[in-house]
This record gives sequence, structure tokens and C-alpha cells, in this order.
Amino acid sequence: MGLYEIYHPWIFQGRKKNHSYFEGWYFKMAARHSGEQDTDVIALIPGVAMSDNKERHAFIQVISSREGRSWYVPFAYEEFQAERKNLNVHIAGNAFSYNRITVDIDFEDLKIKGEVVHSGQHPFPVTLRSPGIMGWYAYVPFMECFHGVVSMMHNLEGSLNLNGRETSFSDGTGYIEKDWGTSFPEAWIWMQSSAFPSGNASCMLSIARIPFLGRVFTGFLGFVIFGDELIRFGTYTGAKIVSLETTNEFAHVIISHKKRFLEFRAVLGTASHLTAPRQGNMDRIILESIQGSITVTVREKEDGVIFSETGYMAGIELSEAASLQKPGL
Repeated sequence: MGLYEIYHPWIFQGRKKNHSYFEGWYFKMAARHSGEQDTDVIALIPGVAMSDNKERHAFIQVISSREGRSWYVPFAYEEFQAERKNLNVHIAGNAFSYNRITVDIDFEDLKIKGEVVHSGQHPFPVTLRSPGIMGWYAYVPFMECFHGVVSMMHNLEGSLNLNGRETSFSDGTGYIEKDWGTSFPEAWIWMQSSAFPSGNASCMLSIARIPFLGRVFTGFLGFVIFGDELIRFGTYTGAKIVSLETTNEFAHVIISHKKRFLEFRAVLGTASHLTAPRQGNMDRIILESIQGSITVTVREKEDGVIFSETGYMAGIELSEAASLQKPGL
């Protein structure tokens, strides 16, 4: 991974990889909402997987809140194309970019077709000291899994027809992130929402068991944006998890960050099966909800609450999360 790739985490990172590798982009689209949870949400995950025995393929995963399920659609690796210097991915006539997605898939019991345009994107800042959401860890070449936030929130225009049902995403909210590496972590918590009542807020929090230099530690990263303020935090910023409680359907996390406490209360909601990578093999089944809720509270240690709202249509994964509560957090 060269310096250009490090400073542009949204582009394809796997050009020189041929085994034990995965890369996927996560495009989440929520229809216009008024604070309720019951609305259409569709997430599309285009990507590539290269197994440890060098078998390669491309894929698109589709998650639908209305259908309450997901699909994994495989493609020949040769049908995958990605621009070198921009987020512009094509898989067999399906296109995914920073500015729009276009899909046309007819596979078994899945038919999805349409186009959604993105505007008003809030890109996550990249600097020399901290090139993206991973901070200085982005410079470490042997991390098991890298994470990138492409757009913290943006506006949507357009529609998708899924199995005969047309959903308009116009005036809805979108979010884009990505992962790449060899495997997803052994255990993790991930939550994200950009559908808050104020209409100008978004958040993401990821906590994971991470192998590093022969040992394992629990690391975390994330952001909260509301109004004109962006709070970015993580293990690399010196932030600390002061409380973590989780079950199979709920997570409550309090983080101490500089002069503030950041509190996240996540409720899973209806979940679907999703395929995740292990040594580049897409053979691990996890659960993800795109119908969860996240209550985020930002509290000044001296002056009290400055932000507290509940975001709906939240993406939430709680994978072996109970192990993150063990001593040694």
C-alpha cells in the first residue's frame, strides 16, 4: 500500500493483492424519515474476495429492511473494475462512486434496479498526521483489517426497485464507508446512523479485538458530527472506554475523550445474515441490522449535555461482542 493509497483510503487498495485479501465498500441509503424507525433502508456492499488458495471473485451484497433479509451475489473477478485515483467501482454493469450508484441485478430471488445520486457529502478529513478514521494506524502495513469512512452523511436523490417494490430515496440520507485487509476481527461492535431528528448529525463507533505485534488489544475509533462540529476519537487520540455493556441485542458504551464524555446506547432491531471475510474467504456468517437505533449523548465534563438525540435506521453489528467486556478492556 503506497502513500497515495494511504491518503486516499476510499480508492481500491488491493491492486497488488492475489490471495488472503478482501475489500468492500458499504453504501447505506435510508428513505426520507420523520423520526420513526419504520422506513425503507437498503445497503449495498460491492467488493472483492481472494481466498488463501488464490481463488478470486467479486460480489455485491444487498440488505433490505423492508424484506428483512440480505443476498450475496457473486461475480467473476474479471467483471470487477476500479479506477486508480477515484472511488469508481464497476461490477458487471453495476456502478458505485462517490457521487452515485447504479444497479441492475437479476439473481435467483433478487431483482433490484435503479439509480441514486449523492450530494452534499461530508468527507472524513485526511491529514498527514491522521490519514482518515484510523489515525496513525493507517501507516501500519500489517493490520488485520483497515477501515475507512468515505462520507459521514449526504443527501440522496433517486429510487431503487427491489423485487417489484419501488422506493424513493429522494430527500433521504446516505452514508459510505469501507473495509479491507485479510479478515474481520475476532469480535467487534459497530454502529452507525445518519438519520437524526435534527437532520444534520451522524455518528459511527467501532470497537474490536485487534491482533498487533504478537498481542491482542481492544481498540476503537469513531466520530460524532452535529451542526458544524466534528468529534473524531479513537485509541490513537488517547480516548478511553470507561464503560461497556453489551448483549446480543444491545450495547451501551461511554467514552472519555478530552474534556467530554461520549455515550452511545444502541438497540439492534431486526437483523439479517451477512457474509464476512476470514483470510480472504467469504465464509463467515454474521448478523447486521439496518433497522436499529442509537442514542448519542455528548456531555462536557464541566458544563453538561451539549448534544443528545436518537438516530434511527442505524446499522448495527454485535459480533461476539460479549468478549469485549472481559477484564483487560
